[in-house]
Amino acid sequence: MTADQRVHYMVVHRKKDGIEDALDAAGVRAAPVRVLNEVLLPAMKEVGDKFGAGELILPFVLQSAEVMKRAVKHLEQFLEKAEGYTKGRVVLATVYGDVHDIGKSLVNTILSNNGYTVYDLGKQVPVNTIIEKALEVDADAIGLSALLVSTSKQMPLCVQELDKRGLDIPVLIGGAAINRRFGRRALFVDGERAYEPGVFYCKDAFEGLETMDALQNDDESRREAFVAKLLADARSDVFLRTTVGKDIAVGDQGGERSSVAQDHPVPTAPFFGTRTLRGSDIPLDEVFALLDLDELYRLQWGGRGSGPQYDATVKKEFEPVLERLTREAKRDGWLEPKAVYGFFPTQSQGNDLLIYDPAVYSRDGTTREIARFHFPRQEGRERLCIADYFRPVTSSDVDVVGLQVVTVGDQATRKFQELQTAGEYTEAFYLHGLAGEIAARHLTEQVVIATDLLRFLAEGIRAITNVSDAV
Repeated sequence: MTADQRVHYMVVHRKKDGIEDALDAAGVRAAPVRVLNEVLLPAMKEVGDKFGAGELILPFVLQSAEVMKRAVKHLEQFLEKAEGYTKGRVVLATVYGDVHDIGKSLVNTILSNNGYTVYDLGKQVPVNTIIEKALEVDADAIGLSALLVSTSKQMPLCVQELDKRGLDIPVLIGGAAINRRFGRRALFVDGERAYEPGVFYCKDAFEGLETMDALQNDDESRREAFVAKLLADARSDVFLRTTVGKDIAVGDQGGERSSVAQDHPVPTAPFFGTRTLRGSDIPLDEVFALLDLDELYRLQWGGRGSGPQYDATVKKEFEPVLERLTREAKRDGWLEPKAVYGFFPTQSQGNDLLIYDPAVYSRDGTTREIARFHFPRQEGRERLCIADYFRPVTSSDVDVVGLQVVTVGDQATRKFQELQTAGEYTEAFYLHGLAGEIAARHLTEQVVIATDLLRFLAEGIRAITNVSDAV
């Protein structure tokens, strides 16, 4: 291989050791900008292409990103006085109300290692904070992430506020809760008037990189054509042509309730109020012994495909990582399973579930609202809504709801952030996935099984379906 080819190979094939010597051989000391633009960035683009084609799993992408991180660190010392080092400035944030940041962190990694200066504001960031930071650093774009449908509503609010202030900063959006049509709809800020700088949906970090490269293209006519195509695609969308300018609350329709029965017996709460489970109540050995490995490997760690190739990935990559993380978690204590669960008197009102003070209700049978959950209603079909499954406020009965919240503790979060900061992207990804799988799925189920919630659920199911105790 030539010196350039060797550097390219090391990035694509995740070879971190010796990358500094390879860069020196490629002439990084004399021509850092050339090496960055002609060697490193094309190598990372090939990684992105392979990931998009299904040839690489996400942990391997992150390993390549670690090579890039180390390469850029070595290259930076020769770029101090070089012009054009920063391809652009991007402000990233997970929107207000949303605590998920693994996707955003990946975007940060890919953009940072491809020549962009990234200002990551973290999670639960209000719109004003995002905009003020963008103004402070003279940002070339704003990137917004959201995992939840409810929090994704912050994205068009940010676009509308930018438009209101007369700013011309493009907005990139992404996350599991949204799609390209959502992005096209967010583009329109006032009836059929579009936000001129553009709102760009990016399905993953690499599409985010492609979008930024297009927006930062030195050819002004190409940049304008890229934005114009976005607007043309949005205006040609049949659904948007019939809905833009109309206030549509999808999945939140009013009107008549569903036909869910209201004559079943109200389950008896084992107690009212809350109880707490701590580490001694939820042994780590039990947690790891009952993990759903297929969900961990595929959903959290990005495993793909089936057959011999997938089996080889599990055996050579995933199983050793899980064994090591399990050992370290038990030894160092960075996983701390905890849960709070309880039962509350409740009634429904339309699409809302009203939660009453358990202490007041237990004392004298009266109700005092302390919280309210608003649920979407199914459009068409049976028009189902979660609130329909509870007695309404017009009923003489007060219903009961079981609620719980679980966590594996904040040490896992701190450890993840430390690894990200240190450029250990792959290790951070594996740790985040394991902690998330335990908290979001396995721990939730285990708490149900270990507490009065299971008996409560069984009673409710029997009441509704009239199944026998044996079943």
